[in-house]
Amino acid sequence: MIVRMTPMRAVLAAALLLLPTAAYQAYQVYRADHAGRAEAAAACAATPLRTDFDGDGADDFVTGDPFADVDGLPGAGAVHLVSGRALTPVGAPDPAAGDAFGWSVALAQLDGDGCADLLVGAPYADVDGRTDAGAVYVLYGGAERNVRIVAPEPQQDAHFGWSLAASPDDGGVVAIGAPYEEDDQVRDAGAVYLFRGNDTSTLTRISQESEGVTGNSETGDMFGWSLALGRLAGAADGVDLAVGSPYENNDGTGRQNVEGMLDTGGLNVVHDPTRAEGGRYTGGKWELKDLVDTSVAGEAPGDRFGYALAYAAGSLAVSAPLADVRGVKDAGLVHVLRSDGFRALAKGTTLYQDAEGVEGDAAATDAFGFSLAMGAGETPDDVRLAVGIPFDAPEQKGAVQLIPLANPGEDRLLTSASATPNEHFGWSVAFSGNRLLAGIPDAPKGGAVGVLGRVEGAFTLLTPTPAGAGGTTTDTGVSLSG
Repeated sequence: MIVRMTPMRAVLAAALLLLPTAAYQAYQVYRADHAGRAEAAAACAATPLRTDFDGDGADDFVTGDPFADVDGLPGAGAVHLVSGRALTPVGAPDPAAGDAFGWSVALAQLDGDGCADLLVGAPYADVDGRTDAGAVYVLYGGAERNVRIVAPEPQQDAHFGWSLAASPDDGGVVAIGAPYEEDDQVRDAGAVYLFRGNDTSTLTRISQESEGVTGNSETGDMFGWSLALGRLAGAADGVDLAVGSPYENNDGTGRQNVEGMLDTGGLNVVHDPTRAEGGRYTGGKWELKDLVDTSVAGEAPGDRFGYALAYAAGSLAVSAPLADVRGVKDAGLVHVLRSDGFRALAKGTTLYQDAEGVEGDAAATDAFGFSLAMGAGETPDDVRLAVGIPFDAPEQKGAVQLIPLANPGEDRLLTSASATPNEHFGWSVAFSGNRLLAGIPDAPKGGAVGVLGRVEGAFTLLTPTPAGAGGTTTDTGVSLSG
């Protein structure tokens, strides 16, 4: 597994306390600051923007600090809503020590009121006495209510809420990853849950044992580690699901055996999953060897293909951050598959440092593709791919590669001018309107987020404030959504 670099991230599962609490202060502060929800909904409807949470007529974004101490609760976690240049801390409605609220985040249009709604994963939350079963919270942007979602049959250590994805359309589909969930008594095989629009009570569960899904649930696959939703050659008016399984072994068909290559990874696409209604699914599956020329990278143990995913305008990016590229160990690569929404998803372009026209030199352990994001412009050809390289050698200050897919040779290798060693700039990446966002969880004083406008030459760093009295920020920038 790719190492979580800070001490808090490295020891989360083993060391953080998991004690229930009734502390609501951080969330109540948020509700007081956003008391005019009806007014906000009216403002959102008047000037609709997909990610306007508070009705101010501007795109907002959110970043997670899942190991933040909230009201003295270690590792309860928080998120920071960003409107303009201000970060507003938000805690869970029912914070508990060690929940890691903010591990994953997504902004989506769920209830049709014009305001963006905020989804937050808390994959280490306890549920009905089951340790680390996981939960997802929905904080509605235009209504004074929130919903806590858990798996219909919660499992200990399933980490429901590890990953999140939301389709770009209003009232769309939300996918929730539970990569450590057992499937058919197979440990850590993984599963994905989906719901549509405002119906958070009806969850569809998909795994590699679901009828029509290519593959088998095998020990340690971690199906659902990464997720994306988009138009990937399913029904013309449907939304398709992409699922990464970066710890899947390549050992041929059937159940895995000890002779296979470990953790090569895999990518599944499931067409229109919310409409199958328990019937047979359709789709496909890819491995690194299906897409990448062997002169660039041959499939090898530990590639982690499927570690990160991103979608926009018919393009799906998938990373293998520990692939050996042209003999450089763990340099990493990204492959972009393409679909016009009707024809089958097809092999596209492999991107990596040292590729012709791509800025930068591949270096050992860079992990190019640790994080991914795509932003769509005003035309189908105006799609930008952001590739996080948080372990960029030699000092692991980090970097982000910004690549226009229509002309990769016009890419930019972006860094933070103020970065110090081991800050891991680019741990997470996202787009918010025309802005590029980069998470810096190991920046001094509890992390930061870099914001770069389309015509700006340098990142502006935004730093957090604690959530609740006695709180501390720890790793702001672990997750991002715009």
